[in-house]
Amino acid sequence: MYFTFFEFFRNLFFRINNQISRMDEMKMKQLAFAAIVLHSSFFILHQKMKKVLLFAFALLSGISMMAQGAHDFKINEVYVLNPADSSASAQYRDEFGEASSWIEIQNISYSTHDIRGCFLTSDRSVLDKNMSAPDRIAKMSLVPAGDARTSVTAKQRITFFADGNVNRGTLHTNFKLVPGEDIFIALYDGNGVDLLDSITIPASLPAGNGYARNEDGSWSVETAEALTPNAPNKQVEHNKIAEWKSKDPYGIAMAILSMGIVFSCLILLFVFFYIFGWVLNRIAKLNRVKAIRKIHESAQKVVVMAKEGTETKGIEMDNYVAAITLALHEYMGNMHDVESGVLTIQHHQTEWESKDHTLRHVPEIHH
Repeated sequence: MYFTFFEFFRNLFFRINNQISRMDEMKMKQLAFAAIVLHSSFFILHQKMKKVLLFAFALLSGISMMAQGAHDFKINEVYVLNPADSSASAQYRDEFGEASSWIEIQNISYSTHDIRGCFLTSDRSVLDKNMSAPDRIAKMSLVPAGDARTSVTAKQRITFFADGNVNRGTLHTNFKLVPGEDIFIALYDGNGVDLLDSITIPASLPAGNGYARNEDGSWSVETAEALTPNAPNKQVEHNKIAEWKSKDPYGIAMAILSMGIVFSCLILLFVFFYIFGWVLNRIAKLNRVKAIRKIHESAQKVVVMAKEGTETKGIEMDNYVAAITLALHEYMGNMHDVESGVLTIQHHQTEWESKDHTLRHVPEIHH
């Protein structure tokens, strides 16, 4: 709509501009006044449409974020109270210290979401797609607003008590969980239409036990002591030692695996040090070749200079001496780079080692 208005006014201004040359002065003044009014109207409409569009975008973004947050809630653990032995089986109690069945819901995302406004129910009839939202909401238990506990942080959980008494607080539902029959539990979004998650607990679940979600998404029956309300579910720990013993009772596979690892490490060490030694030898050879090549280049220069001097007979003796001296200097300076660790220092006798200069008598002290 916004772009349609813009195109309409732009075409209108173009037509007015084409008719200006055909009008008299009075009509031109009237036209200018009309143009000013139209421009002002268009500017006001532009500002209002801009605000409307921004508001609509913010509203849609907020709704999208709320919907995304609601879909991050999943039913994680359920406990069904044994009415005949509630004191012994119930490990988790409400604010009043009373035992009841409970439903744990987890926020599986990495951000904080509020579950207020969502619905919990144990009535399977709400799955009827032909049921209207108000009729469905009437059969569900609302999570009221105004309680900070409904804000669930990343990967955390919130537990609701299915005791059929909503007057006890935010975390209490208007329905109970009846043992000995299939128990349907569903979590709905605040619109009463979108189903967020649901489970069906089999009637074979013994009263006083729970139903917990595993890491792979499956469900398993757990005792009351193994349940973990408001905490991560306990996972089955595998005994690796016992598993190895059952698969390899004589230890043959373990021995072969161990020897294979040892020999593999030895082979890798051999290859590493072989390559490392080859690289060091290669570098040493290259350095010796460079030194010898440098000496040969200096000697070649001397030969060239001597040849030129012989042919021209005009080179002075000082040039020959300088060239020979330079060659000797290069040779002596690089000699130790070519030699392989040979000590050339020789012992020389000096007067400092003469016994005549040593102290052989104790000096006498005269009083």
